[in-house]
Formats: sequence, C-alpha cells, structure tokens
Amino acid sequence: MNWLPNIYLLIRSKINFGSIYELSWVLVGQVFNVILSFIIVKILSRMGAKEYGIYALVITIAVFVGMVFHGPLSQGFVRFYYHYLERSLANIFSNLIHKVLVIASITLLIVTFFIIIIALFINLSMPMAFFLVSGLYVIASKLTEFFNSVLNLIRKRKENSLLQGAEKALTILLFLILLYYKKLSPDYVLLILSFTAFSFSVIKYSVFKKCLPNETKPNDDIKKSLIPEMRSKLLLYISPFLFWGISTWLQLNGEKWIINGYLSTADVGIYAIMMSLVNALIIVPNLIISDFASPIIFQQYANMSKKDNIETGYQYIKLNIIIIFSLVLFSTVFTYFLGKELIIFISGKEFAVYWYLLPFLCFGAGLFYTGEAQTVLGKALNNPKKYLAPKVSIGILSVISNFFFIKYFGINGVAITIIFIGVIYVVYISYVNRGIKRILLS
Repeated sequence: MNWLPNIYLLIRSKINFGSIYELSWVLVGQVFNVILSFIIVKILSRMGAKEYGIYALVITIAVFVGMVFHGPLSQGFVRFYYHYLERSLANIFSNLIHKVLVIASITLLIVTFFIIIIALFINLSMPMAFFLVSGLYVIASKLTEFFNSVLNLIRKRKENSLLQGAEKALTILLFLILLYYKKLSPDYVLLILSFTAFSFSVIKYSVFKKCLPNETKPNDDIKKSLIPEMRSKLLLYISPFLFWGISTWLQLNGEKWIINGYLSTADVGIYAIMMSLVNALIIVPNLIISDFASPIIFQQYANMSKKDNIETGYQYIKLNIIIIFSLVLFSTVFTYFLGKELIIFISGKEFAVYWYLLPFLCFGAGLFYTGEAQTVLGKALNNPKKYLAPKVSIGILSVISNFFFIKYFGINGVAITIIFIGVIYVVYISYVNRGIKRILLS
C-alpha cells in the first residue's frame, strides 16, 4: 500500500480547474441521463414483462453490432485522433472514419432487408414492420453512441451531456404520447428510438465537424498514400477488439437468449429490468471514469522511453481500479438492503419477483468491470491483443456456464455464472498485466 501516497501526490500535481469543470459536466450530465433512463424504463415497463422482454432481446442485437464494430471503431478513433491531429491530418482521419460509418450503416440496412425476406419465407410470428424498425434502431442507436464517444474525445463534454439529456427528454415525451394513445408496443417504441437517435446523431456530427481544426490539405499524391496508411494502422489496432467484442457480448448479453430458451420472454424482461439498475450503478460510473481517465493514461504512455511516465501511468490505472471496486462494494451493499424497492420504483411489482438476485448481479458485473479497468494498460501500449485469450475464454465459459446453471437452477443460475466469471476474469487480467509490467520495467 506504499503507492497510495504517490497517487495522492500525483492527483494534486495534475489537478486543475479545467479538469474539474469538465468532470463536473460529465458527472452532472450522466446523473441526469441515468434519471431520464429510469423514467424511460418506468414507462416501457407498462408494456408488461413479456413485451419488455422482446424489446430487451432487440437491444442485445444492437449491443452485439456495437461491440463487434462500432465499439472497436470508436476505440481506434480515440487512440489515433490526437496522433493525426499533431500531424495536421485530423480532418482526413475523421473523414475516413465517417466513410466507414456510412458503409457500415448501408450494410446493416441491406442485412435488415435480407432478414425481412427470410422472415417472409419461414413465416415468423412477428410482423415485417417489427424487423424493419429493429434494423433501423440498431443502425441509429450505434451512430449516436459513436458520436457520444467522439464528443468526449474532443472534450466537448458539456455539449455532449446536454445533447444526451435532450435526446432522452424527447424520447420520454414521445413515449408519453404513445402511452396516452395506448400504442406502447415494441415496434412503436423502436421506431421512436430510431427517430431520436438518428436526429441527434446528425446534430452531434455537426458539432464535431465545427470543432475540427483548419488544416492545410495535402496534395492528391500524398493523400493517396496517407489513407491506406491510416486504414491499415486502424485495422491492425482494432482487429483484436472484434473478437473481444464477440466474447464480451456472449458474456454480458448471451444469457438473455438462454433465459428466453429455457424459461420465458417474461423472465427476460424481469432480468433486463434488474440489469438496467446494474447498468446505472456499475456500468455507467465505469464508463464515466474510463472516458475521463483513458486519455490521461494514454498520454503517459505516448513516450515509452521515459520510465517515470510508465510508472505514473500505472499509478493512474491503480487509482482507476480502486475507485471502480469501491463503487462495486457500495452498489452491492446498497442493493442488498434496497434492491426490491428500487425495482418496484423504476418498474412495478411484476418485475420484483427475483429482486434478491440484484446484489449478486451487481457484484459479479462489478468484478468484470474491475478487470476491464486493468485492460487500459494494454490499450495504451497499442497491444490490446494481450487480452484476447482471457476475453475469448471467458466468453466461451460464460455461455457454457449459463447453459448449465440456468438449466438446473433457473434464473438463479445467471447470478451464479456472473460471479463465477467475474472472479476468473479479474484474476486472469491481473496475471496478464503483471507480465506486461514486468516486460515494461525490465
């Protein structure tokens, strides 16, 4: 524990009013957004557990697309934006990213139409309109989330917080209109979410474009050589995240499909409500801390010839881990005493059947995100592939565990799996990081 005083001195030496101002906007904005998210959950829970379960399964598809494509692309953009900004190439790099986003959106739309055609032949119970709005929701939601990361990157946190709040406020207003006219169903809900997400994606993109610096455009010959360089560097960096994303999705979202298979769609809805609280108590604070800390840590590892910078960066990672694990312990105790009341408050009694699982879900998810906080070391070193083995093995183990435990213990099996996997993951990542640090300081 002798490194704790060093962390204290480090914080004092680095703190400034600009950072405090930025962080305050992030905190206020995210707290406000969490409150609005709970209001959205409260409204959507009026659909009933089964309909909410259908909605939750569509969300898992959107999360999958985000984890295997938009998330890795966002990681690459965050990693290399300032690198190309220093070379006066931020505009060219940004345009490349935006072209990739457009191509991805068109591809997803084509896939959606293929699914609709297949659905016509196999005679699925859901109407064709449901598949169309689901596809539109997947595309639009990932775009708006991508530009959330972009605005945080360029330190437009105030604007980002306001825009996210406005997006959710408009969504709530439109949902209330649906509720008034008794049209609250998954297809109408997804249509509204698609509309608001796409509208605010355009606004966020406009804000970002205005913030790009005025740079001298290179001639066509130089540009032709630059773009392949950028593309290859980006692809090399993000390729491990593609496998990482699939494994993470299997771990954090695959269980909903297993619950749907072994139990019922209503159980999926009940579980999804509990996970919305886990999201607010564990995942959102983790993302806030990560968004704020990652650029600082990356900066420390920009010059690998300085051993002091390497040690300083590692001190920041330790601080990150301490804060996140403290939040995990608080959330676990908090939900142990008030979990049932929280679920009823944000939804209804119908969703509080399994409230006793909430503290276990918080603790298990918290262990996983404590492990995630440690992976910033490999990311900062341009070496995220170091975590491929733990990521893939944990993803596979999660699916096997969920199949086994849910089959024999019902929905209680999800809690068993999430704690089991959380323990293994945090230990595995700690072991990998010890090896990385030993090489760094040797």
